[in-house]
Amino acid sequence: MQVRRFEDSDAEALADLMIEMAGSYGATIRSDLVVVKDILRQARKVDIIVAHDDARLLGFATFTSLYPVAGLLAFTYVQQIYVGQAARRLGVAQDLMAGVAQAAKAAGSTRVEWSTSTGNITARSLYDGLGAAKSDKVYYVLDGVALEQMATRGQPGDQVRLPPITDVQDND
Repeated sequence: MQVRRFEDSDAEALADLMIEMAGSYGATIRSDLVVVKDILRQARKVDIIVAHDDARLLGFATFTSLYPVAGLLAFTYVQQIYVGQAARRLGVAQDLMAGVAQAAKAAGSTRVEWSTSTGNITARSLYDGLGAAKSDKVYYVLDGVALEQMATRGQPGDQVRLPPITDVQDND
């Protein structure tokens, strides 16, 4: 098994894994979504690594490096880690997390953060075994009507105004 960065040629196999993942979560995929095309577009915005053997993709992780975290340092946030049903209990998830950690260090991150549902005992057991510290953070989701209402705060008459970004000169 190997872990490497996503390549465009992985898009179809990754789409199959993502559709499997969505099904395992009970999620509905919009009928107008072209998954392969969307993966290729989204791969330009986030980091994706894949685990594979000689025959197939086994799992994937999506993540991105962000700034700042406490102490004004960079960190990496893992959005998703998924291992296909046929590849569970083979160490794939640990290898994916090692790949994320390596990418995080290369990006200058000082920590990696992620979340999982309290009911996902299998994932929690995995994460506990990695030596990760539990957090006291509360996870929020803004979607549906609440997202629409928040987005309208930027409409004319109730516009959010941000100052322009100016170039900062480094005077070394």
